[in-house]
Amino acid sequence: MYSIRRVYKTKIGKAREAALLLREISDKYTDAGQRSKALIYYNGGTLPCPKEELNRIYMHWSTEIIDSPYRDDNKFPSMDGMYDKFKELLDDSDGPTSWMEFWEEIK
Repeated sequence: MYSIRRVYKTKIGKAREAALLLREISDKYTDAGQRSKALIYYNGGTLPCPKEELNRIYMHWSTEIIDSPYRDDNKFPSMDGMYDKFKELLDDSDGPTSWMEFWEEIK
């Protein structure tokens, strides 16, 4: 089993708005059978945390197989402009706006 976490950097003050939109996007992938239900969490500055963690959103899910999203039989769910709205909330001022972490789970 694998644990996957995608991290996004948001513009200052936009973490909650972006997290709510990411919840909707993630649910569309779950409803389409693309992945298991993801945990979405963030810190917009109202809770203690290291300063480099401020305005970060995390999407965390588990999977049995790490498979390419670009495989031939994969069908992406319709997002109706949701990704464009989400991208507007991301901070691209210093490096990438997101990255992924892959972990192997021990049971």
